[in-house]
Amino acid sequence: MIKALIIFIAGIIETFLYAGYIIAVTKKQVLASSILMFVYMTIYLGIIYYIVKDINSVFLVIVYALSCAIGNFIRIKREKDENKK
Repeated sequence: MIKALIIFIAGIIETFLYAGYIIAVTKKQVLASSILMFVYMTIYLGIIYYIVKDINSVFLVIVYALSCAIGNFIRIKREKDENKK
């Protein structure tokens, strides 16, 4: 269960950063988008490696997918709220 929690938290962070990367690219923020992509990719590949080591666990894949959806929701909601101000 601890493995699923780690994947869940890392997935939220990873997708939050990826959505931030997309926003930075859209705004043509070269340095910010490059840093975000590096950090995102490092976390992403770590998560994939971690899941693949436990290849029989469909549960971990579902946890990761759910965490990605939540991370994306949080980031886009935050961006939308900031643009309203």
